[in-house]
Parts: sequence; structure tokens; C-alpha cells
Amino acid sequence: MKILFLCTAHNSLSQRLFIALAETHTISIEYALSDTTMVEAATLFQPHFIICPFLTARVPQEIYQQFLTLIVHPGPPGDVGSSALDWLLVGDDGSETDPENLLITQPLSDLGRQYWGVTVLQAIEEFDAGPVWAFEQFPVDINDLHLTKSTLYRGPVTRAAVIATLAAVERIRARLLEMAPLSDLESQLSPKMAGLTISLHISPSSTYRDYSVTEKKPFQGGTTRHRPLLKAAQRDFDISLHTAKEISRRIRCSDSQPGCLSTVLGNNLYLYGGIVEEGQWIQEMDVVAGALIGCRDEAVCIAICDKKGVWITHLRRVKGKQDTTLWPKVPAVTCLRDIQLLSIERVKQLTVPQPTKDWSMANLSTFQEIWVEFTTVAEEQRVAYVFFEFYNRVMSSTQCARLVQTLEFVLPKHTDLEPLSAVVLMGGASYFSNGIDLNVIETADDCDKCAGSENAVVQPAMFQRQTYHR
Repeated sequence: MKILFLCTAHNSLSQRLFIALAETHTISIEYALSDTTMVEAATLFQPHFIICPFLTARVPQEIYQQFLTLIVHPGPPGDVGSSALDWLLVGDDGSETDPENLLITQPLSDLGRQYWGVTVLQAIEEFDAGPVWAFEQFPVDINDLHLTKSTLYRGPVTRAAVIATLAAVERIRARLLEMAPLSDLESQLSPKMAGLTISLHISPSSTYRDYSVTEKKPFQGGTTRHRPLLKAAQRDFDISLHTAKEISRRIRCSDSQPGCLSTVLGNNLYLYGGIVEEGQWIQEMDVVAGALIGCRDEAVCIAICDKKGVWITHLRRVKGKQDTTLWPKVPAVTCLRDIQLLSIERVKQLTVPQPTKDWSMANLSTFQEIWVEFTTVAEEQRVAYVFFEFYNRVMSSTQCARLVQTLEFVLPKHTDLEPLSAVVLMGGASYFSNGIDLNVIETADDCDKCAGSENAVVQPAMFQRQTYHR
């Protein structure tokens, strides 16, 4: 069949769908730059139907009244609104009917929902309310400190979207077969036929809304609601009232857009990261909530009222009236130094050591970008797995230097008595790497600042080329 993708951006989800569908269907992709652009694309391509994998604008009425148009919504049936994943991660479990009360009276669930889903529904005039062609659900733990909106979207949401969309496409074909013999269907699906020929007279079964594709079960995550857009300023927190877990949720549900807008660090800044610190060192400190109490690997830690801390890994300045473009998202120490809220001397004073001395993974919640696991596999072969969980999976020169430090620790572990069969670079949880951190380069005053000058946290000697031999 001929399928048109309408996309705000051809992102990771739409690319996965394209690969899954392109083997058996003809796919055309159009960026949703305007209503006119979308209408012209549909008119010229004449698709049998349209899929919107990632679309932040409304589908023009001229399109969905002429072509069967499927919306991939990152929420289960009955969930309505453009901040579906944000409300999920902040702790909304559907028990509160009035969204205005959720962030004011704090009735947010401690556990939140334990399941979430993705729905493929038909576009109609009412937003996210069309007939459901498929939905898939998956378990979720919103208290997993590595789970952000970005990792949720790129991981379980994308996988569920592919499953649900492929099911929806097959169900459309099945409904057409019910209406016409195979020979007639083949002629209808020929490139010469317009999409409206098959789009206006089919409807999904009511069971598609009630039961998930894979397990054939109703949605297991509770009552779904219509929730409004969750704005950046609404994600702010009261440092003297909210716990570290609550603050972590508000920051993690804002990644990577729009960010958690807060003045907790002195200026109005967008906050990212939100990793809870539970180390003994912080519990022994006598500081007021909101105080800056630690720096590690270009992240900063702030004290919270429940004797824990929260690590802010990245910051972004608010775009001012005189700014022509958005400020880049950069490591927290870099941003605070650039706006003169933190000096290099203060960074040294606040620097706390790595959570473990042997680069093993910490046994409690903390900010840790790199860790190593030594494992014995088949036939007593010893392997070192090196994990590096860099934000957005991009690497700055200082992060590469720390990775070199890790390898300098690992490689001497290869001895005649205990040889290493392999050193495996594992990357992060969602995918290996996304290349160079261009934001760090963009915000640097000059190349010396990128490569490690005398004012940088990492010294230039770290960047010398080294060769290792087994």
C-alpha cells in the first residue's frame, strides 16, 4: 500500500516505523511545516492512508475527511493531551479528576502507574478521541532514576508504537478483505487508485480499543484522563517542601523538552538530570535545603529537605529578548561558570570523589556516568564490561578523558594469572553513543576550553594519545 508519513520531525520513532513498513509498503515522508504543506503532500502522493508517527500540530480537516489518517499517541486509550509522558513520569496515576490540583495539593501517587501504553487512533475533529485501531501496553517504573521522558520515548514507547502500528496496518488490510474479494482488493491497492477509495467506508472493531495487541488484555495502568499541556514553569518545586524523589520526577519528566524551569540555583534556568543522591556523606552535612553541596563530573548536587541530594547534570539558560537563538544545553558546571555563579576554586572545593574506588557500579542511588563490571563467561573467560551513561549519549572531550581513565584502570587487570579475554564498551542503557557533544563546542569560548586548558576541570595531559598492548 501507499502510506504517507506526516511528521513534525523524522525522529527515532518514525525512523523505526519507516524501516518496519518500507519492506512491504511504499512510504513517503512529509514534514508538517504548515497545513498547506500537509494538504499538498497528500494531494500529490494520493496515499491509501496516512500515518502520523510524531506530529505536534493538528491534522488539517481537509486531510482526515478525505484520507484515513492514523495518529500514534504515546498514551493508552482514553488518555488525551500533548503531555502524556510528562504526567505519567511526574506521578499522575489518574485518581485525581482535576489536573489543576495535581501539582498544587500534591496528591501525586508514590508509585504512579505501573503500566503505560501507545495508541494508534484515527484522526477526527476532537483531539485524541478518534476510533482506536490498535494499542499496546508495557510495564513502567517511574521511580527508576535512569528513566526520563527521553529514554522512555526512545525505548518502550517506540517498541510499543511499532507493534501497535504494524497491527493497525494489518487490521486495515483485513477490514478491506472483509469488504472485497482479493482480486478487487489488489486493484484497489494499485498505485493508480486514490486513497479515498478505501478510506471512507471502513471502521475498526470495538475490541481494538479494549484489548492490547500482544497480551490481549485491557489497559492495566488505571483510569486514563484528559490532561492539559504541562508547562515548564509548572514543573518547578519547593526545595523546602518536596522530597528528593518528587523533585527528581519533576526534572526527569521534563527531559529533554521543555526542561524544568527553576530558580533554585539563583537564576531562572532549565534543569536536567534529577538523579537522587543517597550517600552517607550528604546525610552527615548540616546545610539548608537548596544549598550547593557537591560537584562531580561537571554535575552539581543540591541539598534537599529530606537529607538527600539531587544531581543536576545539565542546564540551559532562558532565551532573552536580545537573544537570537536558544541557548544550548550544557553541563551544569559549565553553565554556572559562564554566568559567574560558580568559580573554578569553588568547583574544586565542592568536588566529591567517585562513588566507588574500583569503578564498580555504586550500590545506592548517586550520579555515576561510568562503571565497570568484571564477569566470567563460558570456559572461564574473564570479560570487562565498560558502561558509560552520558547524557543524550553524546561525548565531550572531558567525558572521553574520563573514559580513558577507566580503561587505564581496566587494562592492568589483564595479567598472566587472571587474563582478560575482552574489554567490551557497552555505552548507555538505551543506545551506545550519539557522537560528539556539539552543545559543549557551541558554548566554548575557544578550542582550548574544549580540549582542556589550565582553567578547565580536566587537565590537558589527559588528552594525549596512548597505545595499549595486551
